[in-house]
Amino acid sequence: MKLAVVSSVFATYPLEHVLPVVARAGYEGIDLWGGRPHVFRSDLGPPRLRALRRQAADLGLEIASVMPAFYRYPFSLTTNDERIRQDSVDYVKESIDNAVQLGATNVLAVPGMSLHGQGREDARARMTDSLATIAETAAAAGVRIGLEAVNRYVSDLVVNASDALRLIRPLGRANLGVVLDSGHIHLAGQTGEEEVRTAGALLHQVHLNDNDGSRHQGLVPGDGSFDFRLLLAALFETRYQGFLSVELSWDYSIDPEPHVITSARRVREWMTSLADCAEREGGR
Repeated sequence: MKLAVVSSVFATYPLEHVLPVVARAGYEGIDLWGGRPHVFRSDLGPPRLRALRRQAADLGLEIASVMPAFYRYPFSLTTNDERIRQDSVDYVKESIDNAVQLGATNVLAVPGMSLHGQGREDARARMTDSLATIAETAAAAGVRIGLEAVNRYVSDLVVNASDALRLIRPLGRANLGVVLDSGHIHLAGQTGEEEVRTAGALLHQVHLNDNDGSRHQGLVPGDGSFDFRLLLAALFETRYQGFLSVELSWDYSIDPEPHVITSARRVREWMTSLADCAEREGGR
């Protein structure tokens, strides 16, 4: 497993300033947030995207994914306003194009909330159509799409891995998978072990953050009450080889660096402890 951090916590930093900080903190990758001032639509342009790709490579960083900015943002893949939904699909397509230029092979998709009076079945049908279109575009570009299982305050359609699989499997697209988030798992009242095993081979990525179980807080891992050892143990046992991406709240954006450093240190300590335990068990 490799460790990354989501760039959104550096919301006041140009990306050129973010990459060296992330490398110094000991991360192996970075997830590039698709909002401003980071990788929003066509803001950066091909020359700057290519320069960022070279800078990341020179620093030994892999670009783990591009993450379109959907949460509390003016986009929705589920809305029954077709003008807005099509613009949202186009936004993800632009994010896929940015990912290709950056050398990233993963793009995040976030489910939305059905509108008042719309109905969940209509919202689900529109989400399914959006995903099918996005997955086709991504497949042609050699990019995977990870559908994130979120919490009930973000979506009434996909709140766990089972919900994600119910949307993904009927589409029959090999490049569609599941993204799990420890904060959302905690709010759903489930364990990391349950969700990892449900996602199985379709698990594309894991986001790490913490909360107290009452609301999504995006805390530094270990500052809330989520059991990260159960999650990491399940990932070790299932031989997950993807990224663990620390995704912290905007509350840290005033002074993100110490919190990004603490997160990396804690997660690596847990991973080392679990690996040591596994080695001792194997030696018996």
